[in-house]
Amino acid sequence: MRIVIDTNVAVSGLLWGGPPNQLLRWARDTILDIVGCEETIDELRHVIQCKNFSERLSELKTTSNETMAYFMNLITFVPTPESIPEAIHEDPFDNIFLALASESNAYLIISGDKHLVDPGEYNRIQIVTPSEAIRVIKELFK
Repeated sequence: MRIVIDTNVAVSGLLWGGPPNQLLRWARDTILDIVGCEETIDELRHVIQCKNFSERLSELKTTSNETMAYFMNLITFVPTPESIPEAIHEDPFDNIFLALASESNAYLIISGDKHLVDPGEYNRIQIVTPSEAIRVIKELFK
């Protein structure tokens, strides 16, 4: 099942447990196919390298580069979407996740951002929180 996760879900999954981490484990186990492109990877790299996360990376005995390498091995890297909508005004960068999902034929867009989740769908692709994604995926694989 092909999915798109936004940056906060990726960070949470890489550095903590819970539903975001479960999504990454399913990707590792090839149950899920997480799609990313140059811009989404660059944003994740920028966020992971923030001083805010240096203590957490130390606790995990890893580095930002090792964390990014691990993530790159989990995802399917695709070209930057050709057309990016202007549907999300609160954080215009998030529009790339909509485009990525649409052009990659993703089944779900997963985010913790209210402004991204609130519309509920984009181009018939369901937008859900990580917890909702876990529930949806478990139901589909029953």
